Amino acid sequence: MKNKKRKRLKGLAAALLVAALITGCGNAQGSNTQEAEEVAASTQTASDSDPSVQTSASVSAESQVEVDKEFTARDLDIGYEESTAVLIALKGESAEVSGDGAKAEGNIVTISDEGTYVLSGTLMDGQIVVDAEDTDKVQLVLDGVTLSSADNAPIYIKNADKIFITLAEGSENTLTDSAERIQSDDNNVDAVIFSKADLTVNGSGVLNITGNYKHGIVSKDDLIITGGTLNITALKDALNGKDCVKIKDGTFNLTVTDGNGIQSKNGDDATKGYVYICGGEINVLNGQEGIEGTALVIDGGMIDIRVQDDGLNAASGNSSAETEKSGGFGRGGEMGNDTNCYIAINGGTITIDAGGDGIDSNGSIYVTGGTAHISGPEDDGNAGLDYNGSAQITGGTFVVTGSSGMAQGFSDSSTQYSLLNNLTSAASAGTEAVLTDADGNVIISVTPQKQYQSVLISTPDLLKDGTYTLTCGEQTAEITLSGIATSNGQLSGFGGGGEKMNWEGKGPDGSQMPQGSERPDGSQVPQGSERPDDGQIPQGSERTDDGQMPPDGQTPPGGEIGPAL
Repeated sequence: MKNKKRKRLKGLAAALLVAALITGCGNAQGSNTQEAEEVAASTQTASDSDPSVQTSASVSAESQVEVDKEFTARDLDIGYEESTAVLIALKGESAEVSGDGAKAEGNIVTISDEGTYVLSGTLMDGQIVVDAEDTDKVQLVLDGVTLSSADNAPIYIKNADKIFITLAEGSENTLTDSAERIQSDDNNVDAVIFSKADLTVNGSGVLNITGNYKHGIVSKDDLIITGGTLNITALKDALNGKDCVKIKDGTFNLTVTDGNGIQSKNGDDATKGYVYICGGEINVLNGQEGIEGTALVIDGGMIDIRVQDDGLNAASGNSSAETEKSGGFGRGGEMGNDTNCYIAINGGTITIDAGGDGIDSNGSIYVTGGTAHISGPEDDGNAGLDYNGSAQITGGTFVVTGSSGMAQGFSDSSTQYSLLNNLTSAASAGTEAVLTDADGNVIISVTPQKQYQSVLISTPDLLKDGTYTLTCGEQTAEITLSGIATSNGQLSGFGGGGEKMNWEGKGPDGSQMPQGSERPDGSQVPQGSERPDDGQIPQGSERTDDGQMPPDGQTPPGGEIGPAL
């Protein structure tokens, strides 16, 4: 986060990554024969539904994370035949099972065979346990269920191949645990719905979850959601999938006290731990971090995040809060760069109000489309846009307001023009920021609800050598875009990106890196170059006016990045 210096990646590596990331949301072949047969009749890829989206099997040359954008037909299938299903009637303090494959003992129902089970009614201080074979697929249909547990997870998937929780049409289901937990085995069951197997939630009904112990829904494998309305209040994470969290559709209202709205991290396997979203309406109403994973890929959906810390955060499964939040000189670049982490925004509408970093990647950021409006921090210890590698934008509309002390813009390797402007003084909450072109046409207008002193804007309407006027209350700047990434003000280290200019939009003389401001190979700050307590860059340490980067000795192992993707 805070200990950063800009870097440039090889053009080939970036091209491979972006090609892989812009594959859209669709169905695809499963990993085994049965799922392949299920998918065959209804396979849809992004290229089928949107010709502008290119499909590629390429994987980033830098990141090991393998993002699977596919959903099987079974993930999407919300149908069931009640006449052949096993019916489980919850009756207050006991349950009644009609059919084979499950048994009820007091207030505990155990499912041991593959099949479809339809649950209805109320069970107080009870539990549904699935303990089936490794090859069994089990569908749980919740059709008006109220289930609570005083000392364990209301739904515990102990063993199976894959579980499908279907929210029946027109149903409302409520699951609640308590602040107490008595562990029945060594699986550390810490959620209202806890699964040791792949878990899919689908359907059109409503699921209300209150996690008083820790989490809302946890899967120790994949967590896939393709429909339904999920209202989750939890002490820790609302949705957590160790291998991945994938969302195709649904409505999500997630409120957490001291955790994340959505998280996927896997400290055991560097290829896993990602979040993929291509649809749905996601509202993270409170929490520490909005959406967190080693890799985040957003192809669509309506996402609204309001959190105390970071809105979107790419950090590896082994990252600690101390490494992620380390302070230091400069921003962006090789120092602290985790090449396995990235955030890719290819579509959707994203609104973020973050007390910490708006969008934060311990690696790189790629924006190819969509719309993002970010209200970042008021303090200078965080930034609206924060990255350790590079930040490339090739399409979409991207607006960030926030503090100026650690502000970063997009990298010069971008192909869409952007401007980062630091104000001479902070604009108060409710002060409109308006960008107009030379003819007075409004390009962007936003009204941040928090104080801000930095504005970052990138849209397809920004053109080379175009002259624009940015008005923030009584402060006005005329800006000419002489480079792909234009910036002004007191930027931290080499992180700002692009051509530097002053508040009047004119770059001062000189284009060479000031002698003595280069970072040595050991990545230590040269003596006397540390950022002082007043937050100002030491004289001679600013990023140079022609946007040059540190010399070859400071180029990361990935090398230079190509001019276009």
